[in-house]
Amino acid sequence: MTTTAIAKLEPKQPAKPGALALMAGRLSVEPIKLLETLKATVFQKASNEELLALVTVANEYGLNPFLKELYAFPAKGGGIVPIVSVDGWNKMLIRQPDFDGIDFEFANDEAGNLESCTATIHIKNRSHPVKITEYFVECKRNTDPWNNMPRRMLRNRTLCQAARVAFGFSGVYNDDEAKDVIDVTATVMPSEPLPKIVAGPSNVEPSPQAQLEAVVLEAGFDFSTLQKFGVASGNITDASSLGSFAEVPAEEAKRLLRSKTGLLNGLKAVKEGGAL
Repeated sequence: MTTTAIAKLEPKQPAKPGALALMAGRLSVEPIKLLETLKATVFQKASNEELLALVTVANEYGLNPFLKELYAFPAKGGGIVPIVSVDGWNKMLIRQPDFDGIDFEFANDEAGNLESCTATIHIKNRSHPVKITEYFVECKRNTDPWNNMPRRMLRNRTLCQAARVAFGFSGVYNDDEAKDVIDVTATVMPSEPLPKIVAGPSNVEPSPQAQLEAVVLEAGFDFSTLQKFGVASGNITDASSLGSFAEVPAEEAKRLLRSKTGLLNGLKAVKEGGAL
């Protein structure tokens, strides 16, 4: 008697949304419009790869860059450093399900001058709270906020450090730490009020190039991969001489968008080094 084994088919897992799609869902905006606005405002100095990294950090901690909870700063030696404002640190802290309150205590020296601030974070189901002390002499900067509001600034600095120790927040810095890791001559912190993003469809249709950029980035590729695909397939005129998505001819961008599946398969093949 022959027994025929029937293989069980595993149910197909739904594709996970990309970082831009996740943020767009949180903010109730279209991914393409979100990408354009991020590049035009808070993340305007970031490359495509750095922008996606910043969006990933924002998603990880539930931060909104348009509310000035997360900034992008150029690091010394290149790259981008994610900077979280005190409002962002506070949001990260109070969203922790085990967070059970925070106390602050200031101390003065013998002359009555501000010496330190201690933050005590109470955590549910832990026998001991997390207690962190920051010293004024080590934290103070010669800036207007520090000169005019030393206690508030030291309290903010202590909150950030205590939150980091208590809940293991990593990969982000506070505003003052930025001074040690960024190139202060090339800041991209917005100096003007940020434009508001209105939920719902926009009356302005994104350009074909912008739509192409969003599709490529959302799929996890970058411009260099698209450029190699254009050279290998001949689908982009003079692809090797192009420097950005914006330089792709509009009609060719539209054609690529119409055959999105073929485009993404081609990009994948190029990235994996296979034949088109």
